[in-house]
Amino acid sequence: MLADFRAAVRQLAKCPGFTAVAVLTLALCIGANSAIFSVLNAILLKPYPWPESEQLVYANNTYPLMGLPDAGVSIPDYLDRRTAKSFVDGAIYSGTSVNLAAEGTAPERINALSASPSLFPLLRVPPLLGRTFTENETDPGAPRSAVLSYDLWQNRFGGDRAIIGRDIRLNGEPVTVVGVMPPGFYFPSPRTQLWIPFRITPAQRTDDERGTEFSNFIGRLKPGVSLAQAQAELDALQSALAARLPALAPFWKSSGFAPHVIGFLDFNVSGVRAMLWFVQAGVVAALLIGCANVASLLLARAMSRERELAIRAALGASRRRLVQLLLTESVVLFLAGGALGLVVALWGISALNHLGLDAMPRGYNVALDARVFVFTLVCALASGLAFGAFPAWQAASGRAVDALKEAGTRATASRRHLWLRSGLVVAEIALSLMLVATAALLVRSFARLQNVNPGFNPAHVLTAQLALPATKYPTPEKQAAFADAVLAQIRALPGVTAAGLTTTLPFSNTNSQSSYNIVGYTPPAGQPQPHGQVRQVTPGYFASLGIPLLRGRLIDERDTAARANVVVIDHFLADRYFAHRDPVGAHLKDDDGTKDWEIVGVVGTIKNANLDQPTAKETLYYSFAQSPARNVALTVKTARDPATLIAPLRQTVLALDPEQPLFDVKLMTERIDEALVRRRAPMLLIGIFATVALLLAALGVYGVLAFAVGQRTPEIGVRMALGAQRGDILRLILRQGTTLIAVGLALGLAGYLAVSRLLGQLLYDVAPTDPLTLLLAPALLAAVALLASFLPARRATKVDPLIALRSE
Repeated sequence: MLADFRAAVRQLAKCPGFTAVAVLTLALCIGANSAIFSVLNAILLKPYPWPESEQLVYANNTYPLMGLPDAGVSIPDYLDRRTAKSFVDGAIYSGTSVNLAAEGTAPERINALSASPSLFPLLRVPPLLGRTFTENETDPGAPRSAVLSYDLWQNRFGGDRAIIGRDIRLNGEPVTVVGVMPPGFYFPSPRTQLWIPFRITPAQRTDDERGTEFSNFIGRLKPGVSLAQAQAELDALQSALAARLPALAPFWKSSGFAPHVIGFLDFNVSGVRAMLWFVQAGVVAALLIGCANVASLLLARAMSRERELAIRAALGASRRRLVQLLLTESVVLFLAGGALGLVVALWGISALNHLGLDAMPRGYNVALDARVFVFTLVCALASGLAFGAFPAWQAASGRAVDALKEAGTRATASRRHLWLRSGLVVAEIALSLMLVATAALLVRSFARLQNVNPGFNPAHVLTAQLALPATKYPTPEKQAAFADAVLAQIRALPGVTAAGLTTTLPFSNTNSQSSYNIVGYTPPAGQPQPHGQVRQVTPGYFASLGIPLLRGRLIDERDTAARANVVVIDHFLADRYFAHRDPVGAHLKDDDGTKDWEIVGVVGTIKNANLDQPTAKETLYYSFAQSPARNVALTVKTARDPATLIAPLRQTVLALDPEQPLFDVKLMTERIDEALVRRRAPMLLIGIFATVALLLAALGVYGVLAFAVGQRTPEIGVRMALGAQRGDILRLILRQGTTLIAVGLALGLAGYLAVSRLLGQLLYDVAPTDPLTLLLAPALLAAVALLASFLPARRATKVDPLIALRSE
């Protein structure tokens, strides 16, 4: 076997042009497959870095009839579900962020997690230093403590082992560091750098807290317990609760309320799973096209070695021995392509990050690990065996005496090889059409998505987040005073035309929702009460985003805490509940009916999270002065480049509060672009692979016709000697190319139609069977393939009959 490999290397070295073209083609295709597989592996296949992570599940709430597929859990839900027999244990956690300040350094915003002490034992990862939380630390009156991530410990505290027991300042308060987690540990993502105890008051443990859902529940299934069994147990638990709490039962029924058990990994990747498998399928198609091209080259090379193989056979080499020799060359060729493909994959992973794939769930895991290396090796070996076996078998199929005869028998063998290469080209064209049609549809879909009006004007708008510590801003009055002060300073900055503040930014991956009541409106029997998205905003917010006023007035300076409560609603709410009367002047009440708000205006409906999703829920805008909050966001409209305002904005905030960092600073256009990543990435990737496939298919057509012209040179000479014109020869060769193209297009169109329904979920406002696209894609492929056909056809017209006949 080793001798065969050495012989194969020597044979390939004798044909550097053939070897280079084949290896580069394979490197491109195998490398692209490895790069995409590395993404698929990191996001969908690789387990989390916690022992037996496949046993971890979410058990959050769902309100399907209210348009809330995932609503988190309340603290009573957590206490109930933690004791379920299906779970080893359960934990509750909520994402947050804290201001970390140290003497002599600027304040830094740290992503943190408020978690119950059961989280770390649930994940089965002990700390590197110190300890994790105890149950006593969940008491609101207990001393404050924190556990650091390894990276935060190293980067901010220099890896000082004496950090355990020391105080750091979080949100202006001293907090004792009790532990440091080991390197490589994270939960729920590497962006989390610090953990603090989830504090629970006695009042939060009561049934009155049900419905206050701002957290997540994670549980570990007991060995042998399935998701279905856990779901059945929680359903039974909910039925018992409905019987015990008859006052809540009607709401639960009308909203479709239920616990929902889903695997931890499945929940986090459900939004990208279909897209990633689809892109991987597209890359596999490109790989098949590349391998078909290389197989065609191997057939041509085998044709040129026919006499050599015949001599080997005449000297006693068996057909099996000849096949083994040629197959070894093929495997060496494909392995070389695979090795170079790893280099292409490394470059490809870097390029994929620029497309935004690293911002997807678990995108931080993408790397060329052992699984990707094995995939590349298997991909190269399997491709080499599959696409090398057929040319090797065909090349070794002739008898020695036939191969050593003159041109007649050789021409017969050439025609056999020509038919085989033609079949490969037809397959290439078919696969290429499927990719080109898919890419064209994705491009049209994305173009339409980009033209969707978000309902506001994102141009020249700078946004940033602020989190006011409860210790420094404990009262609504102090929160409102800070907002007034910071906005007054920002509006005075050069170039600022409008500035506002809100509790929830559009396209920020955050949301706040609540049920409410409309005075004078009773929901029909079986229907849930109104439920909408809630924002507190200051005067200037609507102007900064350009949200149009449709009726009444906006929130302004008169809407202070001393005045009657007011609310501005969007057009979606007005159209849904006030279709036959003017909503201005009507009143809303909160969920329990204790507070009253007067509707003073109606504004346009905006997109809050996704451009491709129709608006399904109303939005209510309350006066920030009448309902302040500590987590806020700034929206600043400027007549100049918004990026020039970032530094002045930070300085303005620090001048008011030296321990208050500005974080998540982005242009509004950047936020919208990030929301389009899941649409843009597959479009660009499939577009790139479709272009490669188009070029490979054109090369395949060119190669087959060039081979045909070379084999038919004597025939062409005879035809021209008998009076055939150049146009006749041109049509003869083009007819052969046109036949290949037509058959390939027909098969490709049939194949695309067979799988087109799978594409529907990746398209926006374009049908998978869009007639225009299904006309343009074959036309483009046919034009490129015909151009490739014209070149060898034109060469055929220049055949000199005398030279051709003398050769014959």
